[in-house]
Amino acid sequence: MIKYFSEIIGTPVLGQSDGQPLALISDIIIHPDTGKIEAFWVKPLTIPIANAVIKSDAILEWKKSVYIKDDREIAEDSDIIRISEILARNTVFIGNQAQNESGESLGYVHDLDFDTEKLYLNNIYIQQSFLFFFKYNQRTFFFDNILKVLPEYILVKDVEDKKDTVLIKEKPLMDV
Repeated sequence: MIKYFSEIIGTPVLGQSDGQPLALISDIIIHPDTGKIEAFWVKPLTIPIANAVIKSDAILEWKKSVYIKDDREIAEDSDIIRISEILARNTVFIGNQAQNESGESLGYVHDLDFDTEKLYLNNIYIQQSFLFFFKYNQRTFFFDNILKVLPEYILVKDVEDKKDTVLIKEKPLMDV
């Protein structure tokens, strides 16, 4: 099942055996080189941890809610070495600027999608904005078109002429 970042925020994390709410998803941790969803930031409901994460391999099932074994799967980010190494790189996807190989700014990443079974990033959604209200030039880039994820920006391939690798959203025509 394909999920968008914008729709997973607040998703309940439930214990598999009793269905009790354990946490709420608050963000995502993606390996910048591979696109693998390594973990999810969560707000625990049952244990007092400030910077809590759930590793992606702890997810047993993803339906309307996310199911894990129990609250022992919720850990502090510093307790998981692989997650700590990714966080130390200080790279993010959502809110990061995107630019092409020519150095042209394409806008900011406002959303992304991933497969809940494979837990790999599929696409990033970029848009430009004016005064934070007017959004325009929305584009979609496949993960394969990302060359490098840096703290300052995400470098994507110059693919302006390839309609199969860039999707430019257009407004639908209205019936009169």
